[in-house]
Amino acid sequence: MGIDHGTNFAGWATMKNGKPIDFGLRDFSSIPMPGVLDAIYQDTFRLIEQEEPELIVLERPVHFKNATSVLALVGAYSMVTLAALHLDKPIKAIRPSELKMQTGKGNADKETVAMEMQMLFGLDYDEIAVPVLYKRNDPRGKYKIGDVRERLFDPSDAIALCWSYHQNFIKGVA
Repeated sequence: MGIDHGTNFAGWATMKNGKPIDFGLRDFSSIPMPGVLDAIYQDTFRLIEQEEPELIVLERPVHFKNATSVLALVGAYSMVTLAALHLDKPIKAIRPSELKMQTGKGNADKETVAMEMQMLFGLDYDEIAVPVLYKRNDPRGKYKIGDVRERLFDPSDAIALCWSYHQNFIKGVA
């Protein structure tokens, strides 16, 4: 199981024999700190219990924009790790560069990773790169209700975590 952890959103995916089985997005965006950490732990614990993976693959935190992002990302990483440990699941950490190398480029952006996962596995792009839509028309007319404002790439990143683990440790390709 790959988990792309975060304090606003978290993506998860399960994979068997190099093929995605299931994936999804968890929304924690309405829960303020520090309560979100408990929510992440509880939700991850239940998810791991439900999916019964052999191991958990996480992206190792390595770079941060500021102190607030350090606390948030490391907090989420710690809660996911703690849930896995409490359920006796081994944890493997993948460096961001290892994850991005599965697209053929060590500096690939999230959209490139999502497109690669879509093409590789024939997945629906809107399911792995979840669109967030505008809810109001822009008074300047630049966008309208229903236009895509941004995408949440957490599910595609979780699939890529599973794929990277499969390539690096199962097949020994990397």
